[in-house]
Amino acid sequence: MLTEYRNHLYFSGRSEGTVKLRITHVQELLFRHRDLTTITTRDLERHLSEMRKRGLAPETIKSFRSSYRLFFGWAHKAGFMPTDPSIELDPVHIPVRVPRIAPDDVVQAALITATLEQRTMVMLARLACLRLTELTTLHMRAREHDALRIRGKGDKERIVYINDDLMQVLLDREREVGFGYYFPGRFGAYMHPQSVNKIITRLIGSNPHSLRHAGATAAYRATKDLRAVQQMLGHASMATTQRYLHLDEDALRRAAAGTAFITPIRSPHFPRDLQHAA
Repeated sequence: MLTEYRNHLYFSGRSEGTVKLRITHVQELLFRHRDLTTITTRDLERHLSEMRKRGLAPETIKSFRSSYRLFFGWAHKAGFMPTDPSIELDPVHIPVRVPRIAPDDVVQAALITATLEQRTMVMLARLACLRLTELTTLHMRAREHDALRIRGKGDKERIVYINDDLMQVLLDREREVGFGYYFPGRFGAYMHPQSVNKIITRLIGSNPHSLRHAGATAAYRATKDLRAVQQMLGHASMATTQRYLHLDEDALRRAAAGTAFITPIRSPHFPRDLQHAA
């Protein structure tokens, strides 16, 4: 059944990474429950609950739930199962948290002593807001003059325009490496994403995703155009983009100052106005 499911995913246009992820999730479930055709909604809920107890991130649990919905929906339609046990799974709640962003002063200081390869990694994450996998697998044919054609999550394609600072670094890197991947691997076509993650984290003290958050915040601060930032990031939902934006301390202080009384009044019980007393 898994072979047929894998063929279905490829036929439906899923990317190699997506197929691998979905199959891995189902295989893990198969390890715990040997006959998937007899699994129930309660079984699936128990597996997801165990993940939460083990401390897995809500985003990871949500990804597993999506894999279950996709697999069992297909299995039911294909006639392998009389019903779809995943259809009644409740959505996974993702708590809203203040995103961590890489401070620009720290990033710029690190770039002074960075190699060209390191600078290219950091600037693709910060100035183009690319995901770790997107920048790791970036091929030079993806650059079309002043734009990058990026294939992101769900095999969705988007265009990210290149500003002057990033363009200079990309041109220098292209001259250094020659035509091919911007970050060629020692034993494969391109460097492993976890290797890139370690390089960036050691250099700036923050992970690559914090650079993406910082870039998204800077882009919104400059344009106030949430839709444009959403397209640049490759988000399907505007709500996801909003979670990426980090309000700086000055903006939060202005908001707090804005709660003050507009017209102070005097009280017979206090020698000063309420505004000043507050």
